[in-house]
Amino acid sequence: MTEKQSQMANGAPMTLQDWPTLVGRAVDDVTRILQSEAHMLETSMSAALETRLASAIATLTVIAVMLSGGVCILYAAILLLHEWLPLWQSFGLAGVGLVLVGIASYAIVKPATVLTSAPSK
Repeated sequence: MTEKQSQMANGAPMTLQDWPTLVGRAVDDVTRILQSEAHMLETSMSAALETRLASAIATLTVIAVMLSGGVCILYAAILLLHEWLPLWQSFGLAGVGLVLVGIASYAIVKPATVLTSAPSK
């Protein structure tokens, strides 16, 4: 690093550095800033990902428990119907009931399509 000495107006010495050194320091500073920003982004992203993952696991656990409960209730209904009907008819009746519930759910959730166009002004 080369330095040049010059005198300021008040007589104190002033150090002038050459351009390559200044550019090198500027690049080094920008590099350190970018590295720290990348580290902060990585830290915040990992925390957000960890939170989302914990939420997804909790949701999947609740869905699995509810699905298991639904299967148990369905099986109990089939065994109840088996008191009066043969087992194959009980399963058939429960299956038809589930299909009807599925069709009704699909019809409720399905968005209504509008066939008419908006009137022009």
